[in-house]
Amino acid sequence: MNPKQFLETIYRLCLGREPDPAGYQHWLKVLESTGDYASVLNSFLESTEYAARQRAAPPVESQRKPRNPAGLLRDLRRPLRIVDVGAQMLVPQSHVYESLLEFPAEIIGFDPLEERLRERAEAEGGPALKLYPYAIGDGGAHTLYVNNDDGTSSLFPLNSRLNSKFNHLHELKTVETREIVTRRLDDALPGGPIDFLKLDVQGAELMILQSAPRSLANTAVVHCEAEFSPIYQDQPLFPAIYDLLTWHGFDFIDLLASGRYHYLTKSGETSHDRLIWGDTIFFRETQDRQTLLVQSVIADVVYGKASLAEYLYEKAEAA
Repeated sequence: MNPKQFLETIYRLCLGREPDPAGYQHWLKVLESTGDYASVLNSFLESTEYAARQRAAPPVESQRKPRNPAGLLRDLRRPLRIVDVGAQMLVPQSHVYESLLEFPAEIIGFDPLEERLRERAEAEGGPALKLYPYAIGDGGAHTLYVNNDDGTSSLFPLNSRLNSKFNHLHELKTVETREIVTRRLDDALPGGPIDFLKLDVQGAELMILQSAPRSLANTAVVHCEAEFSPIYQDQPLFPAIYDLLTWHGFDFIDLLASGRYHYLTKSGETSHDRLIWGDTIFFRETQDRQTLLVQSVIADVVYGKASLAEYLYEKAEAA
């Protein structure tokens, strides 16, 4: 994503409008001189216009639901297929796709930390949950950096230069390294549709996506963690993920920004001032009726996006 595309995207996403010429030129100069996408995005998220727009937005629960989700899936005649890469159970968080489990669904999960998969199997195990201790990547040999907060373990080493500035991140330390051989998602999965692909692999998302063309061609929705500042050394950031997925025919739908941190200062101020990571949502552009119905259900029950759900349903009906 070049600076112009990035600015056009965040104007629409954050402010719901096209760029104004003066503001656009200002931020374009900032991006071209600094290359700091994260700081520019954070400025938009902290703006008074963004705050006013958030206050004016109706709550999700008041929005009209377009159709009965169970009815939309009646023609599918198979369970929903959820692929969870980075599948360990992160207590106390529930899984982002939790609301899909009210329908017939199978989950195929991958995580290189076997002990964490055992915990999840003991807590949630059943015939619909299949967990494999594979590190998904590009099929090559890599070092796995296991950290003291093992949910942050990665195929990339920690970036202490950045992390030392922020709460929680400054406490991260690598406690063990393991030499592993990764598997491509295309090789680890049998063929067939993927209704919901969730990626939470601490910097290796782009590596996985680049090595999974067959899987992406059969995926309806990608829910992908992405970083806006490098928690890990030499890791790809959000613009590279955006470029790859849009090239594969996905539309960027939203950023669920939940990873904001405060700078470590003498006063101990704890305001959440910098966006470091967030969950990004992409829907594949398609004319396939069943895929559109699945996307409509996911837009509705996972994300509460009523107009998107209705638009996808109407597109399915016309297909």
